[in-house]
Amino acid sequence: MTTVTARIAAALLIAGLASPALAARADRREVRQQARIAEGVQSGELTARETARLERQEAHLRREIRRERADGGGLSPAEKTRIERQQDRVSRRIYVQKHDAQHR
Repeated sequence: MTTVTARIAAALLIAGLASPALAARADRREVRQQARIAEGVQSGELTARETARLERQEAHLRREIRRERADGGGLSPAEKTRIERQQDRVSRRIYVQKHDAQHR
């Protein structure tokens, strides 16, 4: 019985420690995506309209992450998954907009 209790305690500890790490990963990814947008502006791959749209999407995602953390400082696994999917979508949009061969 003590083995089961120890395993449950270990799982809870790991889950508690993982939450800040998951949030930090979302922050690092957001910084990288902002850098990609800045590179697109500097190289001329992104128009002003495309940049504004991508920046709005990033701002929306930042607000959502901040709201999720407000309840206790961390992201639950479900919230983390949803945020990562949204970041994936924004990342794809950045790629598409940078490679759409529009004349600048």
